[in-house]
Amino acid sequence: MLNADALKQLTQLKSDIRSTKEFADGRVRGSSGKFGFVALDDGREAFLPPAEMDRVFPGDRVRVSLTEEDKGKLSAELDSLIESELKYLVGEYVQRGQGHFIQPSNQGLSRWIFLPPKARAKAQPGDLIACTITRHPFKDGKSQAKVESVIGKPDAVAIEHAFVVAQYQLPNQFSDAALKQAQDIPAQLEALCAERKDLSELDFVTIDAESTRDMDDALAVTESGDGWTLHIAVADPSSLITAASPLDKDARKRANSVYLAGETLPMLPASLCENSFSLVEGELRPALVMHVEVGSDGALNGFEYEFAAIRSRHKLSYAQVARFIEGDDSAVPESQHTSLRLLDALSSARAGYRAGHSLVMEDRPDYELILNAQRKIERIEKQERSAAQRMVEEAMLATNICAGDKLAQLGGGCFSIHLGFRDERMGEIRALLKEVLPEYAEQDLHQQENYLKLVKELESHSEPEMHNILAVLKRMLRPGELSAEAAPHLGLGLPHYATVTSPIRKFNDLHNHRVLRAAQQGEALPALGDSEALQQSVSTGRQADRALQQWLYCQFLEGKVGEIFNGQITLVNGAGIGVRLDDNGINGFVRFNAKKNPFEFDGKRLLITRGEERFQLEQRVQVKVSAVDTGKRRIAFELVNQEETTANAD
Repeated sequence: MLNADALKQLTQLKSDIRSTKEFADGRVRGSSGKFGFVALDDGREAFLPPAEMDRVFPGDRVRVSLTEEDKGKLSAELDSLIESELKYLVGEYVQRGQGHFIQPSNQGLSRWIFLPPKARAKAQPGDLIACTITRHPFKDGKSQAKVESVIGKPDAVAIEHAFVVAQYQLPNQFSDAALKQAQDIPAQLEALCAERKDLSELDFVTIDAESTRDMDDALAVTESGDGWTLHIAVADPSSLITAASPLDKDARKRANSVYLAGETLPMLPASLCENSFSLVEGELRPALVMHVEVGSDGALNGFEYEFAAIRSRHKLSYAQVARFIEGDDSAVPESQHTSLRLLDALSSARAGYRAGHSLVMEDRPDYELILNAQRKIERIEKQERSAAQRMVEEAMLATNICAGDKLAQLGGGCFSIHLGFRDERMGEIRALLKEVLPEYAEQDLHQQENYLKLVKELESHSEPEMHNILAVLKRMLRPGELSAEAAPHLGLGLPHYATVTSPIRKFNDLHNHRVLRAAQQGEALPALGDSEALQQSVSTGRQADRALQQWLYCQFLEGKVGEIFNGQITLVNGAGIGVRLDDNGINGFVRFNAKKNPFEFDGKRLLITRGEERFQLEQRVQVKVSAVDTGKRRIAFELVNQEETTANAD
């Protein structure tokens, strides 16, 4: 037994050892194995052995002590848990012997978590379940969870949809108070419209996909001098859905309508977004009407707005309008011929103006997933963008550019901003530009003018290498975001941009309507509130959509292993290339085997050289589906050589 002096010496020894250690804070990152890593706050990364990884979850913030191993690599030992964000998870209920667990679907979380007897509810082994964490493993490596709900059986119809909705905790039920408020709105519409100026004499029409029911904008065009006046009527839910009302609270929580494959989770109840507020053909509806003056050169020469009432003359589809533009006069009612021809001319002028003064996004095809009775993909239809879609897009852009400028002038609203390159990538960007366009290397590329010049310089260059440089730089851009502060949208090459054209689908549009009304009435501008929470809800919906599509894509390609497709390289890294298939838009990965076929990876230019072969972004390739792992949502391709392609054709 240690005496008091010995205990004191031991305590002092431990203290001395601790004082010589290097401690650092960071966030845990999982892996496909039992080990993990800690991404330290100072930018370094430390290896976390399996025994230590058993005590934490991916995403945990921890304090660790560091040990330098061979070749300067760091190894971490856990010291304390700072915080754990993992409170909720989904997965499969599994039983092994007497043990009951959830096998999580969370990326990077490879361990099973114990379900105590009283925490299993009515779930059965094999069920897909949603759980909350009840015991963190930091103390002894033992974690526990509690079943909150049973999502369903793995073979249930539309289980993929239900699972993704649960995984991302997407709101799919409206509160009783919101539904009650929605029931009262139809009776208020007639009185609201009667108070307003009736602009039904304008030839407004909606132009959407054939299946669209939530029609939130209608268009009309008239001649004005040597240019045009674009009249755009936008559904006006803001007049009857006040801030902090039950419907407003539910809409803010959703942030926007989420369009999953074969299913829509609307921001507002369907009775409102598909009927009461939708600009239904022949029905009088309240609307925000913007009158935009467009010069013959496509310049925006001013605009006015008013809250009025309108009546859409017709519900037209993109297909109808496209056929009309291509010369089929019978495709649309004769009464709309003049307005649609004017809209066609206006959109062409606007496209030309934007090409010279801002940035035009790449025109990519859309892919429609046609689902069968089991809610799995039956086929995928590739849809090239039509002239009608481009016409409507130009009208929406013009309207939202005007709205962005107005809201910036007012000092309120919710802006769609894009701040260009990521700050942490600027060193790489400048190093690359020093080699190819040194005059831009020291410029402030977060300034709109400099960014615009750089992109246009690369777009106009005749050398193929410059197009690859542009593709590389695009991979270093920040994502767009929502902000209560006016800032440039560098992706569009605009000083300001704020959307107002989808208020029954997007909360930021709904808020911007309220700001415009307050300004018109001389009232204090309403505050947006937490824009970061709004952005997070939008991002979560997009992540859910991608997750569902990837799951369905894997199932779709399971029966196509060995088939050959044309595609385009969308990703290049040290392990291989990512390829998007032309026919269906599905992405997969080609892993290069360095031992079998050595290659060099140029991380600066995102270029792989393998003998005489070069692989870079946007390059055309042929690939074969080599393997599909639906459980891990992974699709593997192999490159196809010309000889193999010819043999398959024969």
